[in-house]
Amino acid sequence: MAPAMKRLTTGQWLEVAFWLVFAGLAYILSFDFSRDIEMYKFGAAGWPRVLIFLIVAAAIGQLIQLLLGREADARGVAAAAQSSSADVAGRHDRASIMRMGLTLALPIVYASLLNYTGYYFTTPLFLAGYLYLIGERRVKWLVIVPIAIWAVLTIVFTRFLYVGLPVGYWPGFYDFSNWLIVLIR
Repeated sequence: MAPAMKRLTTGQWLEVAFWLVFAGLAYILSFDFSRDIEMYKFGAAGWPRVLIFLIVAAAIGQLIQLLLGREADARGVAAAAQSSSADVAGRHDRASIMRMGLTLALPIVYASLLNYTGYYFTTPLFLAGYLYLIGERRVKWLVIVPIAIWAVLTIVFTRFLYVGLPVGYWPGFYDFSNWLIVLIR
């Protein structure tokens, strides 16, 4: 297994490390708002810590997938490199780096906009953007999948769990979010 680990690119190691460090910092920050809630035995930091655990699990799963699938990928890349020019391979590498950068940047942009525009408006756009980024180009699915995910999450958190999701404070976004909350409840 050790030889396969050495074949991973620096970018792959950095991506896994980024998510693990991000999760570690988020876990540390979760102690700032960890307080008891009368109706929820895990406290205010319970759900954020579940999400942090999922980030760690996804990063470890990604690392395992990279380690196990690396040899097959290397054979495919070698065959492609023999049949194409070095310039095309270089552009492909730049495109991969750009896509990886956007994959990391999109959640940061989403999180920074969330307080201004609110969950109810921003989340479907974020999900559609992410689907497009990972390769989905069919308009039908770029509309249906984000709306379905958004609807399920919104109903579960707003109607059943009574969790206050960010409504945004920019004019228009706040009104839209409150209108939607009243409609759902």
